[in-house]
Amino acid sequence: MANTKRINQVLEKIGFEPQEGKTIVVSYAPVNLSDRIRKLLNINNFFYALSFCKESIVLLPFSTVWADVKRDVVLGKEEVLELPYSSIRNVNVSESGLSYRIDLQLEDEVISLMAQQAELSALRMSGMYSLEDWSFINNWHANNLKGTLKALEEIGG
Repeated sequence: MANTKRINQVLEKIGFEPQEGKTIVVSYAPVNLSDRIRKLLNINNFFYALSFCKESIVLLPFSTVWADVKRDVVLGKEEVLELPYSSIRNVNVSESGLSYRIDLQLEDEVISLMAQQAELSALRMSGMYSLEDWSFINNWHANNLKGTLKALEEIGG
């Protein structure tokens, strides 16, 4: 289980300064309807902790075996995607079914992500990855979603 303390420890270990309460679970957005169905059936999905840090947004990959940060990341920055705030030209957040679509416009590309809505996240993959403890009640993705989406929208402002 990757609670916020664990995510922050990993981020700090690899040289980032995470902001409190600004981490959510995301995956890459589907490219078409077939990909959307595949993702809905949870076939080979990859999830990331999107974390606001002091100078950038960081996508930290989760392990597909256990709901924790990938072991390779703990050992170094190789699989981490860092997006400096200065590289983000615009951000668009919109509802898409039971999720939010997050389009990060960079200078020469768009990175499209999905974040599951808070109300059902306990029943979906974001809930599995974002348990704060074994009570199965405290879900940091659900707790952080509204504020993190608002902060994302303000970047491109």
